[in-house]
Amino acid sequence: MAQTSQSLFRPARLMLLAAVILPLQSGRLFAATTEIKPAIETRAYHVDTRDQQIDAQSDTFVAGYLKPSLAINLTGKQASSALYVQNESVWYDGSERSHKSQEKFNWRGLLSGYDNRISLGLNANSGYRLRDSRNGIFSDIVTGSDRLSKTSSYGTNLNFQTGPTADINARLGLGYSIIRSEQPEQQDEFGDIDNKLMTAVIALGSEQRQSTLFWQVSGNYNKTERDNRGDFDSKTLAATGGVPLASGLSLILRGSYYENDNTTGYANDFTTYGAGLEYQFGRASRINITQNRSIRSVGQESQQDVKDNYLAAEVFLAPSRRTSLSYSLDRRYFGRSANLQGEYRLRFITVRVSLSEDVQTLTSFDQIIDELGVFVCPDGASTLSDCFRPPSSDYQLNTGESFQQLTNTEFELSESLIKRRTAALTLGYSKNRLALNLTLSRSDDDYIEAERQDERNTISVQSSWKLSSHAKVLLNGRHYNINYLSEQREDNNLSLEFGVQRQLNQRSDVSLMFRRISRHSSDDDFDLAENRVWLGYTLRL
Repeated sequence: MAQTSQSLFRPARLMLLAAVILPLQSGRLFAATTEIKPAIETRAYHVDTRDQQIDAQSDTFVAGYLKPSLAINLTGKQASSALYVQNESVWYDGSERSHKSQEKFNWRGLLSGYDNRISLGLNANSGYRLRDSRNGIFSDIVTGSDRLSKTSSYGTNLNFQTGPTADINARLGLGYSIIRSEQPEQQDEFGDIDNKLMTAVIALGSEQRQSTLFWQVSGNYNKTERDNRGDFDSKTLAATGGVPLASGLSLILRGSYYENDNTTGYANDFTTYGAGLEYQFGRASRINITQNRSIRSVGQESQQDVKDNYLAAEVFLAPSRRTSLSYSLDRRYFGRSANLQGEYRLRFITVRVSLSEDVQTLTSFDQIIDELGVFVCPDGASTLSDCFRPPSSDYQLNTGESFQQLTNTEFELSESLIKRRTAALTLGYSKNRLALNLTLSRSDDDYIEAERQDERNTISVQSSWKLSSHAKVLLNGRHYNINYLSEQREDNNLSLEFGVQRQLNQRSDVSLMFRRISRHSSDDDFDLAENRVWLGYTLRL
């Protein structure tokens, strides 16, 4: 590693050390309540599989499954900590398969002060996950553990923000993490991955955009230090200011700078600036249109500047506190860029729509907080039945809880540089006996450093229907249509899970489930099918 890179990461390493020590000391400094929740889950499986890649003949077997787990939560006024640990083990009825065992843990610590204006956090997790969708999306410990990679991440973050009454809003965030992924038993093309990620975010601006003279400045810096490829840097700086001309009408000035840089030649500098008009109405709604000038630098050794003029637009509509819609049309070095975020919230229904495009590496998506926000899940939750709908839009997470998007629409792990365009529509519903989560999404991925292009369409449904106060019916379905354009291969992947869960008492429940998975590929060698039935019992000690 270069000396400059070492000096860049040294402060982050010190911050990581501080984040380790402070939460450990917080138990002495602050009174905290402690929850210890051990549990044991057992299952008996009957499985019938057919995999063209291994054997065209049907394979039927019986397996036993055991998953002990432990959750320890410490909650204080200024410090909290949540630890979840589990072990999954499978035993088979014949000698053709050997015993499998996998460990998983997830830990988060948080220390805050000055009325939550400053917070210091630490996170660490380890588990097994898929790295390449081409090898089987629905692989798990029972029938696909040889395709799963042991992946660990360790990180820390420091955040500062001004108080709610400050005239100038300010926010600063720093983050550092290490992600390691090991080669699975069924070797893939990636080998071992050992990456380091560093992020910095800053935002300054007027407390209200409707003020007489408003201004906003934001910037972020992301660095991915890749073990097998060149480092990837991403920098963004944007500024906006407005001067009133008439009631609700302002002259607006804007400028931004983008840079993505790595050693493979994908180096781009893009600068844009412009002026226009903004009309503000309602509580916070606005529409602006600007005429802009852009300068794009291309090439490495002999850079050339490409200049252009274009129109850009930004729309933000907030007709009520439950409804918001934002849309921007701009330009980046790869062409036109659009971003759309919309949300509609009622007491029982949440609808979200999003459209985005970005250049990124998929080693960092573990840190991305899903914007769904429809269900709250405790650590270790794997199905919708384990989660609940937050009672209000400003629900504060308790220790050991997190907002999660249970439909795993992102199932790859890669350090390759990817240009991604995504669109998604999500519906969440929870009332009386029914809880439902529906997601429709599309993703176009261009692997810049490899000859690979993927198009993916996803439909995902997870639902729970209460038959009584002690029994519920579960129905979960996922369908992925993936077109691997560079390989001239198209897969239709389907998973359908159905069953009944009954609570025996406050500490135990029993379930009977059926799952059907299939992959129909344009290349017959990749076809597979599996039927699985299991009886499960969970005991919470």
